[in-house]
Amino acid sequence: MMHLDSTKGISSSVVSMNPSLSWYAIRTKPRQEERAFDNLMSWGITALAPRLERDGVRRNPHFFPGYIFARFDGIKMLHRVHFVRGVAYVVSFGGMPAPISDDVIGEIYSRMDANGVIRDRTELNPGDHVVIRSGPLRNFVGVFERDLPGAERVQILLHTVAYSAHVEVARLEVAKIAS
Repeated sequence: MMHLDSTKGISSSVVSMNPSLSWYAIRTKPRQEERAFDNLMSWGITALAPRLERDGVRRNPHFFPGYIFARFDGIKMLHRVHFVRGVAYVVSFGGMPAPISDDVIGEIYSRMDANGVIRDRTELNPGDHVVIRSGPLRNFVGVFERDLPGAERVQILLHTVAYSAHVEVARLEVAKIAS
């Protein structure tokens, strides 16, 4: 079986290899992403813990602080995963673990380099025109105002026909528009 870790890329054979396997988001205990990741991998469970680097500096070592992803058979392995050191719980809705589509995981992998790092080197300055690339505000155009402290989010002023609004979005979902 092929395993993924934060230093390897995705293989299409991993996604389609076993239809009973699904990806799940796992909430880790505080600051124990690496511990949970390593323990899952040692059990032979495929795991993903992407890291973030902006302008050559790792400001927040994990792209999703407090969360990692794992691919396993939810029926057979859920109970075991709950007891892996470093794991707080598997994200669930209505008491059932919530699978994550292969497309979402593929999108995360597409942004990672061979070392499992997602780099954001887009320099944004106040006044730059930007477009939101995904989510409910996809394709909205606005003006970059500022980076928000302590988070990988930015504040944008959106202009629409009827009104203007200040919104906060993930920094990686914003692309600068050439002037």
